[in-house]
Amino acid sequence: MSNVKIYMLILLFVGNLFATTWAPSELTDPLSNEKVPSQDVMSYGSYIYDWPSKYDLVFWPYTAERWITLNPKNGYAAFNSDFENLKNNEKDRLSRWLAENYELSKAVKSHIEKLEWIEKIYSNRNMDDDFWGRFYRLMAFKQEDQEKSLIYVEKAMVLLKKKLDEKPRGIDAIQVYYLVGEYSRRLGDKEAAILYFEKVKNTKYKDKDGEEKKGHPYFVSLVEDREKLINGQKGEFNKNN
Repeated sequence: MSNVKIYMLILLFVGNLFATTWAPSELTDPLSNEKVPSQDVMSYGSYIYDWPSKYDLVFWPYTAERWITLNPKNGYAAFNSDFENLKNNEKDRLSRWLAENYELSKAVKSHIEKLEWIEKIYSNRNMDDDFWGRFYRLMAFKQEDQEKSLIYVEKAMVLLKKKLDEKPRGIDAIQVYYLVGEYSRRLGDKEAAILYFEKVKNTKYKDKDGEEKKGHPYFVSLVEDREKLINGQKGEFNKNN
């Protein structure tokens, strides 16, 4: 076998090793009862937790365009996991809003356009702070324009500070401390970033066996990479540096 063929086989193997797979599916639009083409997740691996979106603690499939289903006839769209789950008061509200705001000729096309569109739709639903916290982090990651990204960082920070007021413990606290530190860094508050990164390293949590430990290794690794940026070195990924 030639060196070229061997190289191509290696590339194919590595590609499959880190692949995510989907299958065509359908979801029912709760506003029209129509079947709408969608996608089901078929396979993935733990490698998704090491992709660049990890710095915003948002993970595939939420980062994938296929995780959004849109009915082009009436404009209703949502993440696949809650596309069908509308309450009656949400149906009435959304039906009126879409009738006033959706134009078939101006249907959204790109991934970021779909995200910006479903943000408006979700604003007409009864979503909690956990949903919006993740959504704002997703938008902070997906927005290529730095100023737009920071707008969502600031929105996420409002909810993160509410979480801090609730005095989270263990792994919940570590996640919040990491995000407040990272978003403080992006917003230019180096002192706050350092303070919360130290909390990440020193906060105790219980592992899967119930043993108490300090500084979860996954979050400590994130912090160590972000600290390189604070010190003027290159981090692992340049996104949102």
